[in-house]
Amino acid sequence: MQIAAVWGSVDLICGAIATLPLKQWRQVNQTEAVEMPVSPVLVQPWSEITLRDFLIQGTLSMLLRGNLWGEIVARDGYQLPSQVRLVHPNHAKVRRLPSGELEFRYWNRIIPVDNVTRAMALSGPEDLEGLNPIAHMRATLGLARSQDVYAVDFYRNSARTDGVIEVEDDLDGDETRAMLAAWDESHSTASGHGHRPAILTGGATFRPITMNMKDVQFLEQMQFSASVISGMIYRVPPHKLGMVDKTTSWGAGIEQQELGWVADGLLIWLSRWEDLFRTWLPARQFVTFDLSQRLRGDTLQRMSGYQIARVIGVMNGAEVRAAEGLPKVTDPTAAALLEAYDTPFTSSPVKPPSSSGVGPGGDKAD
Repeated sequence: MQIAAVWGSVDLICGAIATLPLKQWRQVNQTEAVEMPVSPVLVQPWSEITLRDFLIQGTLSMLLRGNLWGEIVARDGYQLPSQVRLVHPNHAKVRRLPSGELEFRYWNRIIPVDNVTRAMALSGPEDLEGLNPIAHMRATLGLARSQDVYAVDFYRNSARTDGVIEVEDDLDGDETRAMLAAWDESHSTASGHGHRPAILTGGATFRPITMNMKDVQFLEQMQFSASVISGMIYRVPPHKLGMVDKTTSWGAGIEQQELGWVADGLLIWLSRWEDLFRTWLPARQFVTFDLSQRLRGDTLQRMSGYQIARVIGVMNGAEVRAAEGLPKVTDPTAAALLEAYDTPFTSSPVKPPSSSGVGPGGDKAD
C-alpha cells in the first residue's frame, strides 16, 4: 500500500463496491425472482462496523492477499448466520488432513468448518487458498517501490547534484569542506536562503547540471510501472488514477469507459461477494449489487432507452418513473394509465366516450 498505484487501484475498487446498493431476491421459479427486504445479516454483518466498512475490509483482503476469511460467530433461529467477523489473512491458515477433510485455524485455534466463511480471488486447481498477488508480483511491485524510494532521494536528498563549483587552484580537504559549508549556508532552502544570487570569487565558477535523458527516462519508467500495476494487476483504467497523458482503449465516451471497467474490472469482485452472501441466506434466495446508478447514461441516452423499452413492452410508464427515482403517482386513474403496457406511448388521460356513442371530440363513434 506504500505504492501509489496500488493504493489508488485498491481504494478505487473498494470504494466502488462499498457504494453500490444491495438487493435481495427470492427465486420463484426458474425464470422469475421477486425482490424482498434485505436480511439483517446483510444490513450489518458485524456489529462493530458498518456494511460499507465490512465490504471495504473484505475487498481489501482479497485484492492484497488473494483471500477473504471470516468466522460465523452467531446464528439466528433458523441456524443461518446473523453475525460474521472478518479475520486478517495473517491469522488464518487452512490445510488438508490425511483423511481428506480441511482444517481451518484462526489465531492458531481450530475453527469448525461450518463456522468458516470465505472467498478466494484468483486460484488454481487443487489450491486451498487464493493466489497472493503481492507474492506472485513481487518483482513488479518491488521495482515500483524502489523507484518511489529513489524518487524521494532524487528530489529531497539530491541523489543528483544540482551543479559543480570549479576552482583554478587545488584545495585541500579543509578548504573544500569550508567552501561547501559556506555555499550551503548562503544558498540552501533549509537555511531560508534558497534561490539567492551567487557571488563567487578567486576564479571559482559554478556549472549547473541539468536533468539528462537517463533521468527523464526514469520518470517515464515510474509512469510505466504505475500503468502496469493499475492495468495488468488490478484492471483499473489508467485515467481513473489520473494518468491521462495517453489515449485509452476502454471506450470512446465516459459511459463506454465506465461500462468497460465495470464489465472487465469490477464485475468479478462483485460476483465473489454475491456468491459469498448467497451462502448466508436460505435456499432460493440471493443478492445482487445494483449497478444502475454507475451505468446511467446522460439524459438523452436514458430517455431514448426508456422509449425503446416502452415501445417493445419491457417497461411501462410506472417502471420508467421508478428507474428515474421519481415518486409514485397517487392518482388512481393516472397510476392505472402508467402501469398499463398496452397504452400508447404518446397517450394522455382522456375522458372515455359517453353512452350515447358520441366521442370525446363531439364526433359520432364508429
